[in-house]
Amino acid sequence: MRLVQLTKHHPVRRGAVTPLVAVCLMLMLPAIVALVVDGGMLLTERRRAQATADAAAMAAACVLYDNYPVDQGQGNVGNPSDAALTVASANGYTNDGTTSSVTVNIPPKSGIYAGLAGYAEVIVTYYQGRAFSSFLGTGTMPVKARAVARGAWTDPNVGVLVLNYSGKGTLSDQGNGAFTETGAKVIVNSNNSSAAMDTGNGTMIATEFDITGGYSISGSGQMLTNPIPNNIVTGMHPTPDPLAYIPAPSQPASASVLTKGNTLAPTFTNASYTLPDGTTKTYNNIYILTPGSFGGPSDPKLPNFSNGDLVIFQQASAGGSGIYYLTAGGFNANSADIIMDPTTSGGIMIYNAGTGTNDGVNIAGNSNGYVNLGGPTNGIYQGLTFFQARNAPEDVQIAGDGSFTITGTIYAADATLKVTGNGGVANIGSQYVSNDLALAGNGNVNIKYKGPKVARVRILTLVE
Repeated sequence: MRLVQLTKHHPVRRGAVTPLVAVCLMLMLPAIVALVVDGGMLLTERRRAQATADAAAMAAACVLYDNYPVDQGQGNVGNPSDAALTVASANGYTNDGTTSSVTVNIPPKSGIYAGLAGYAEVIVTYYQGRAFSSFLGTGTMPVKARAVARGAWTDPNVGVLVLNYSGKGTLSDQGNGAFTETGAKVIVNSNNSSAAMDTGNGTMIATEFDITGGYSISGSGQMLTNPIPNNIVTGMHPTPDPLAYIPAPSQPASASVLTKGNTLAPTFTNASYTLPDGTTKTYNNIYILTPGSFGGPSDPKLPNFSNGDLVIFQQASAGGSGIYYLTAGGFNANSADIIMDPTTSGGIMIYNAGTGTNDGVNIAGNSNGYVNLGGPTNGIYQGLTFFQARNAPEDVQIAGDGSFTITGTIYAADATLKVTGNGGVANIGSQYVSNDLALAGNGNVNIKYKGPKVARVRILTLVE
């Protein structure tokens, strides 16, 4: 039997899909137009709002930066909020609550920098009107942008920075005592395989050594790290000079050495003086120096101070800036006692502008001596005790002995800083930044890194 399959044929429906697609497109067209037009307007406004938030945050940060020495970034001086609102208004965000709102938070109220001084948060909101999307909803469409900027003067968290990029032994220790950096790292920029060298019997101690090249140790010397043992890292990228932004001071008016008569002579002869530690000593000569310029054609010339001399630096409150500007002749004190006038305050900075072979700084204590100096306590040179001109190559030599304390930064970007310990423990500086650093002597040298007492690094940047 032959089976016959009956197949039912449906008629062909030509062109039925086209009207359906046309109808759907007509229904979708307003939504597509709304997406393209209104979406494009939102994206454009978003970029504009973000640019304004960035600029406004930077405006506020500039005010924080300018006034940081006064209020430490709290925002209570200079009206940083007003600066941000002015910039926002100039860009069309008038903070009227209808078309836009601008919120300034100092310190920030959100994000990883919430509650931190020295930061400014700006939130810009624009209420975008609807065009083709009005059939999808009512009311405005908020466009929000946020930015955080920082304006601060802060410590660089570097105890020792040796700037020389290529020398051998740019950090060298030839002594028998201990060199201790307390609280911060030691950085050596040289790419030499022996950038750091310990050739004596002494010990260099720091929280960390970061060396671009390598290091070598001979004899019984050591390089130790605390609290993390063996925290010596080589192959590091060089660290730029964090103090390169600091301008050299302008040469001030002539200083004075208080004298008897019209010649440069000690203020007092065979006079007793009670030092800040309570010790009373009798001196051959007592010199009282006031801030200003020394060594120029019309300036007083400094003598070479020696054992039996007391040198008293008047501080900033008595002489304005507290800057002792050495035009020529340097500063030389061998076994003299050196202090800051305890009747004044504000600290001092010795700036060495001389570039000749006889223009160096040389300070040496003695076993019965007393040295106590510290940098300015505010202003652009806060924490900067010694500042040698960046084109001055002569050595800066400091030898501690007896009761010897210098706080603040010792900065000699183009010179070798030579630090020697001679008996006991000498506290020589809170931070070193120099082209080379040479350590020697039989005594112990402490660098007590203290953020508030070192030179400031300036930060002015967007962070969010």
